[in-house]
Amino acid sequence: MTLTNVNDTELFYEKIGSGTPFLVMHGGLGVDHSYFRPALDPLGDDIELIFYDHRGHGRSGRPSIDTISFEKLADDADALRNNLSQKKIGIIGHSAGGWVALNYAIRHPDNISHLILIDTSPAMDYPDELMKNIERKNPDPTIVEVLNAPVSSTVEGFREQFRIMQPVYFYDFNTKIQKMMNNTLEKMILTPEVSIHQDTLLEKYDVSSRLKEINVPTLILVGEDDFICPPSQAHRMNKSIQNSEIYVFEKCGHYPFWEVPDDFFKVIRGWLKLQI
Repeated sequence: MTLTNVNDTELFYEKIGSGTPFLVMHGGLGVDHSYFRPALDPLGDDIELIFYDHRGHGRSGRPSIDTISFEKLADDADALRNNLSQKKIGIIGHSAGGWVALNYAIRHPDNISHLILIDTSPAMDYPDELMKNIERKNPDPTIVEVLNAPVSSTVEGFREQFRIMQPVYFYDFNTKIQKMMNNTLEKMILTPEVSIHQDTLLEKYDVSSRLKEINVPTLILVGEDDFICPPSQAHRMNKSIQNSEIYVFEKCGHYPFWEVPDDFFKVIRGWLKLQI
C-alpha cells in the first residue's frame, strides 16, 4: 500500500506496467479505483498505469467533504504527478473521472502529455436526453425507484443501490457481466457521503466553453448504448477539443473495458502507437 501526501491529505496509488506514465482517474464519485482492476491491467504492456483513489475515496485520506470538488481533485492529481517526479503525465478518465480529467487538462495544460476520455461528458446539462435514454431501456420498476431515490447514506445501502442500477449501464447485462459486477461491488470501498456531495458539484459542473483550450492528443471513447454519458456528449467534446479522435463502440454501454474488451484495447493500442 503506497500513500503520498498531497494538499493536506493522502492519496493511495499503485503502478502497473512500464512506459509512458498515465494517471487513471476512477469515476463515481463514491467508489474507488478497484473496478478498473484487472480489466485495464493489459494496458500495462503498453504504458505505465498509475491507479489511485481520489481524496475521500477508497484507501486515500478523508479530509473534510467540503474540500472535494472536481477542480481540487484535478489539483490533487497534479500534486501526485509532481510527487512521482514526472514533468508531464498522461491522463485516463472514466465517467466522473473524466470530469476530473477535463479539469486537469484545463488547469494544468503544461503538465499533461495525452488524454484518454472514456464515457464521460463536459457538463450534465442534457436532462431530457438522459430521461429519453432511460425510457428507451424500459428499466425494471426497482431500477426506476432507485433512480428517483436519494443516494443511501449507508455503505451497504449504497452498495445495494449500485447493484440494482447496473443493468441500465450495459448493452447486454448477461450472466458473465453480472457475476463480474457482483465481484467488483464486493471488493470496492464505497463512500456514499461523497456521492451525495456530488449532486451539489454537478449543479456547477460545465467545462464545455473551455474545451477548446485542450490541445494535447486526445482519444474520446464511448459506448453506443451509454445512457448517462451518451455519444452526443463524446461528439460534443470531439468537436471542441483540438487534436482529438473519437470512437463509438457498438453494442456497448458505460463500461467498454468490460463489455467489448477486445475492441477497446485494439482502439487504444492503435492510437497509442501513433502518439507515443
